[in-house]
Amino acid sequence: MRKMKKFKRLRRFYRQLRYYKVPQTSSSVTLHNYLAKPAKQDFWLREFIEARGLLANTKKKISIFSVFGTKLMMRLNRDDIKIFVARENVHREQWKDYAENCKDVRSIDLSLGFDYGDTDRYMRFPLWIMWLFPPDVDYAYIKKWCEQINHPTNVSYDNRKFCAFLCSHDDIGRREIYDQLSTIGRVDCDGKLFHNNDDLKSKYDDDKLRYLRNYRFNLCPENSSAKGYVTEKIFEAIASGCVPIYDGNEGCPPEPDILNSEAIMYIDMAGENQETLNKIQSLNINESAYMTFATQPHLKPDAAQHIWAYIEELEKRLRMLIEK
Repeated sequence: MRKMKKFKRLRRFYRQLRYYKVPQTSSSVTLHNYLAKPAKQDFWLREFIEARGLLANTKKKISIFSVFGTKLMMRLNRDDIKIFVARENVHREQWKDYAENCKDVRSIDLSLGFDYGDTDRYMRFPLWIMWLFPPDVDYAYIKKWCEQINHPTNVSYDNRKFCAFLCSHDDIGRREIYDQLSTIGRVDCDGKLFHNNDDLKSKYDDDKLRYLRNYRFNLCPENSSAKGYVTEKIFEAIASGCVPIYDGNEGCPPEPDILNSEAIMYIDMAGENQETLNKIQSLNINESAYMTFATQPHLKPDAAQHIWAYIEELEKRLRMLIEK
């Protein structure tokens, strides 16, 4: 009798938690603990599974969980396979319950996160991959993408303004670095923070890559710093032909197997940055110097192989789980 009452209480609580109502178009793969209005990239993993036909010969159901909710959702869920995706920096105080990437939740079959150190149930799969590549991506697509980014024609000095900064929240040091860069030239802010420009929406229909192609520099710090926590921001900058002005990854070069650290401007959000500011100013007023710096290959020669290795490993692990 007590067990039945406990079960009913848990079931009521489970139903109360479903205020995170994610649009579901697949009965086989569902999302939980995401925001009520998820980004299209949040559906990437589901579309990846479907695009590769991984569920074609099975009736198994998969649930994908993220950080915008409670772990209890994972324990109560009864689907065949459960996957956790570290949508945010789990080492921030607000996500501390997920600091272990749900490796402490026995019912999670596979966890994907930014942290290094793969295990049987965890693999590093940085979410910038979901932002940059379609779910049905193949190696040829990645190789061509890398070649286009590294090609000198991806960069231009003429007809580009100084710097763009797209941000919503005023985390530590953002006012300081905005003020520092503003001594060099106008910093256009089309996000909520320091908003002073509307071109992103009015001219480019919120297409960030097209918008950034109007700037020489892109201030693209992470919203928090942790080893391995690298988001799509710096990749969007280089894809648009901008010189990235970056802070994150605990002050270490981001994605060292993929990105050329020499082609990045590093700043410290809490520091003076005078040496870097002098260099940025010098490049901004000297076309020849800017083009010399900006046309360096932003991606390492074997970047495509490293990116593809993530894709292959993810498919391999998912296939093993489904076929087990």
